Amino acid sequence: MNLHKIKAFTLVELIIVITILAILATIGFMSYQSYTADARDWKRVADLW
Repeated sequence: MNLHKIKAFTLVELIIVITILAILATIGFMSYQSYTADARDWKRVADLW
């Protein structure tokens, strides 16, 4: 009997990867928001001069 083993990711592995990606996306989004807020503040300061 010739049995083929199917290679696939388990549900736990997929959940872990999705969680890690969500954490990284959240950190990136918060950093981007901080960057744009700083840019707006410096624009306001430059406009005063």
